[in-house]
Amino acid sequence: MFFADYHTHTIYSHGTGTPEQNVQAAIQRGLSVIAISEHGPGHLFYGVRGEHLLALRREVDHLAEKYAGRIRVLMGIECNLTGYGRCDLPLGKSAPPFDVTLLAYHKGVCPRDGLCFVRSLEAMAGGRPDPIHTANALLAAAERYHIGMFSHPGLYVAADIPTLAKGAKELGVLLELNAARITMTKAQIQQAADAGASFVIGSDAHSPERVGDFALGLQAAREAGVLPRVVNWRD
Repeated sequence: MFFADYHTHTIYSHGTGTPEQNVQAAIQRGLSVIAISEHGPGHLFYGVRGEHLLALRREVDHLAEKYAGRIRVLMGIECNLTGYGRCDLPLGKSAPPFDVTLLAYHKGVCPRDGLCFVRSLEAMAGGRPDPIHTANALLAAAERYHIGMFSHPGLYVAADIPTLAKGAKELGVLLELNAARITMTKAQIQQAADAGASFVIGSDAHSPERVGDFALGLQAAREAGVLPRVVNWRD
């Protein structure tokens, strides 16, 4: 059974429910841990930044206290790759602490260098960027910012999964099997496992109704034979 959902969104970005509604849904699903992991500030349309980010931290802390003993409530952030080895994780004295950090490539992100600008154009035009270069860009950012998970690897732009998985194992970064849409083939998931990677299944819920809905990710993990390597699953 699953005990944690580390990838959920709320009205703070482009979800439809409040953080408390997500927490209540997680309790109803029998989870013991939930993270509210909104998009990083670099996302032009859905990024959470400034006072909104601080307000979310306060609300998460309030919910953690209110529901203590029933569920752990964490604040995460789904960072955006903004360049080679760069992401939009807020840093400095004005940034709140984060309990969970995810990293992914997303469209609609303000780039810091040519890498993400070119990748965005190629993705929108259906082009084929170099998957190894993309994987290395993600790994370099994960190492620099101490990222915990790669969310939906391979979505929007291809990343070389063996390269990403090998580096993820070395860095202690989890690969997400995203239950909103499977972004790796069965063969790629098996390649990642062969490279020593571990996995996490996230709902990527954008509504309370989908919090803790891991069905697609569970199916993919079972078909690839990697369920024992999924860290938020217990037999």
